[in-house]
Amino acid sequence: MNISHENRFLLHCLQTSISGNTGDKIKDVINLSLNWEEVLASAFWHGIAPLLYHNLKNISKGHCISQEVTAQLRTAYHGNLARNMYLYAELKRILETFCDKGVKVIVLKGAALAKTVYGDVGLRQMSDVDLLVKKEDLPCAEKIMSGLDYRFQGEMQPDWYRENHQHISYVNSEKNIPVEIHWHIARKAHPLRIRIINDIIERWWEEARTIEISGSKAFILSPEDLITHLCFHFLKHRFINHNGGFSSKGALIQLYDIFQTLKYYRDEIDWVRFKSEAEKYGIDSLMYTTLSIVREIMGEHDDVFHNALSSFRSEDLDKELVRLINKRILIREDTLPAVPGSFIKSQIADTFQTKIKILFKEIFPHPKVLSNRYSVPLYSKRLCLYYLIRPFRLILKSGKIILMLPRVKEEAILNTWINSQVGPIVDD
Repeated sequence: MNISHENRFLLHCLQTSISGNTGDKIKDVINLSLNWEEVLASAFWHGIAPLLYHNLKNISKGHCISQEVTAQLRTAYHGNLARNMYLYAELKRILETFCDKGVKVIVLKGAALAKTVYGDVGLRQMSDVDLLVKKEDLPCAEKIMSGLDYRFQGEMQPDWYRENHQHISYVNSEKNIPVEIHWHIARKAHPLRIRIINDIIERWWEEARTIEISGSKAFILSPEDLITHLCFHFLKHRFINHNGGFSSKGALIQLYDIFQTLKYYRDEIDWVRFKSEAEKYGIDSLMYTTLSIVREIMGEHDDVFHNALSSFRSEDLDKELVRLINKRILIREDTLPAVPGSFIKSQIADTFQTKIKILFKEIFPHPKVLSNRYSVPLYSKRLCLYYLIRPFRLILKSGKIILMLPRVKEEAILNTWINSQVGPIVDD
């Protein structure tokens, strides 16, 4: 993979502990006069600044790393450590209350990973606390959260989320702690456009393991189910943009979550069960693709990936797709010009007529859209003028759009692939 020195440096630092060989590689890249502004921007973009500091603090002496860079990373690590300790203290209070009420809880994502596979609560950033409860326990869970001074947070009414979503969000305004109460991992109209049938969640409960977090009893997913969840979480955030664009934000920490989980549980994972269930639920292609993306980013690591990938058939993997996704992961969207979502959608439309319809709506949008865009009263005659000049404005911009055609083509390839992974829609 042909990548910049800055990205190569970040990938070398994507470890909880640096071996002698990797340490030498890091020192070699540092000596290449890195653009540290770019390194910092990417580290914060991908959520790996605390991990970067953890690995640099012991090798920064004698190398060209400015005190300003070190100070920013140090602040990120210690700020994250303090924040996570605060979150775990609150998580203890929440788990104790759920336990007292007899409601079982599975701790998801960051709060589970930092305590287990990372082994250092300062290394893994957590923006919120994610908990999974059984659907029948949801009313009781909502009462518990209300009793703990958490308030519902959302644009729609709670009933809408119960019917159409996979979680309800709460926030304790005094403590500034967001908590998401999940009963599923995918809603009926998921941004990822992948539907997960309900009995996979039932299987997760059957295989869940007990754990003690901050002195309180809870559950975590089995290694196999944790890998499945992390793969879906990674994919969801790549295709979450409303305009259909691919997003790289937070990608490296999410990929490292998967890698570190594979490494931590490598002697326990039942790959026969993992592959069998992936086939049963029609998600084996997604799992294979995501695990291959992780291997490409992290390097070979045969001790970690051999069993994981050997259970899949190599001919089933679209290697060009993996290459494209990894290329896009290492490009921050804030460095790219915006591509109109309509151009992406027109590229992946099934028929020529649909393509034309989408582009026509972009050129001549609904009057309300044009009124809001140009701050013109809806029934003003000036709106007609904007309809006349809008095609010419788009023509003037077409030069930039032509330059972006390779990227639009990439977006179309990625969206066509993810659209092909749609599974059955099953009501709750």
